[in-house]
Amino acid sequence: MRQITFTVRELQTHLGEAFRAVERGDRVYITSHGKPVAMLAKPSGMVIKESPVRRKLRRLAAEGKVILGTGGPIRDFPCMPMGGLMRQFLEDRRSGDRSPEDQKRRGRKARS
Repeated sequence: MRQITFTVRELQTHLGEAFRAVERGDRVYITSHGKPVAMLAKPSGMVIKESPVRRKLRRLAAEGKVILGTGGPIRDFPCMPMGGLMRQFLEDRRSGDRSPEDQKRRGRKARS
């Protein structure tokens, strides 16, 4: 296995030659301003096909918009225990019941 180096400009004009070298098993390094920026090589083993959702998540992670997890279970989020007043408040919000004074403030007719 040989190592072949192309500059970006050389690669543009000799792309076919670079691919033939990779098919033979050589590694092709691409440089820009004397520094390596990419490497072309034959895939090792079986290539696993990635789902579109996984591909999109990897792209979003590369853009810094999401952080991918480790694949382990999600831990429970610690929250404060609910006291009596908070429990009553949430129950009232979920049931949709409002006091007649609250409905007057909002400009609605109180339910009977």
